[in-house]
Amino acid sequence: MTGLWAFLVAAPAWWAIRAAIARREERRFDAVYTRSADGIITGAEPITLIGPRQGAVLLLHGYNDSPQALASVASALHARGWTVRVPLLPGHGRNLRAFAASSADQWIGEARRELAGLTATHPQVAVGGLSMGGAIAFLLAAEQPAVCAVIVFAPYLHASVPLRVLHALAPVAALGGRYVWSGGTHSVHDPAARDAMISYRRSTPRLLMQLEQVVHRARHALPGVHQPVLMVQSREDNRIPAVSAEEAFARIGSHDKRLHWTTGGGHVVTIDYGHAAVEQLAADWLESRLS
Repeated sequence: MTGLWAFLVAAPAWWAIRAAIARREERRFDAVYTRSADGIITGAEPITLIGPRQGAVLLLHGYNDSPQALASVASALHARGWTVRVPLLPGHGRNLRAFAASSADQWIGEARRELAGLTATHPQVAVGGLSMGGAIAFLLAAEQPAVCAVIVFAPYLHASVPLRVLHALAPVAALGGRYVWSGGTHSVHDPAARDAMISYRRSTPRLLMQLEQVVHRARHALPGVHQPVLMVQSREDNRIPAVSAEEAFARIGSHDKRLHWTTGGGHVVTIDYGHAAVEQLAADWLESRLS
């Protein structure tokens, strides 16, 4: 009985401490960035670039990320005349509380709505994305045969051991704290680009389970992707082993597909060393596949 009483006394105390630590983390993050009236971090706003050509491109940012990481790619594609849209996915680019409350269904649902909006106004639409955004782009392509091409940068299709372990231990992990450090310092080798990147650099056990859902659903959808595909991957990607990227690429159902390897940068190839060459490659490849 003594042990039970000790637990009944200690558990509420620890839960209060856990909540206080979480609020402190939230305040610290809130103090780092300025925000617009709608709560979006300055620089993390959605991107809409209207071009004179008939085609449009939907680009989706990654997990714990923002449209900023695709701004340079968007500009390069827009320079060729295409309309480019990079939405801000639910929970991202705002604050830790909004991020913690978001889900895989919300991220995918928003991507679907954005695609529907572009297909209503443009006769041809390509989809693409970075990391988790690349995984969601594959989902969209498998669902919508009208999508004419897919451009993905380090798509997160890797069912890593840490994600699988966390899936099993998430209820226990959540007892330790609301937020966990998500790392990412090795995802960008260029220090200036890394420092400028808008990212929470924190996650929650539940959110990592949501990310695993996206990975699982996207991998399952790969054989149903029959559009032309360009997949760009870094040899120094700290999150996706080369063998995993090659295995995922082999699962894609398209006969017109290309896996391009780059070097010098980490996982976030769209802002890291060599990103200009990646943008040029993407624009050149898309020329023959989007009006």
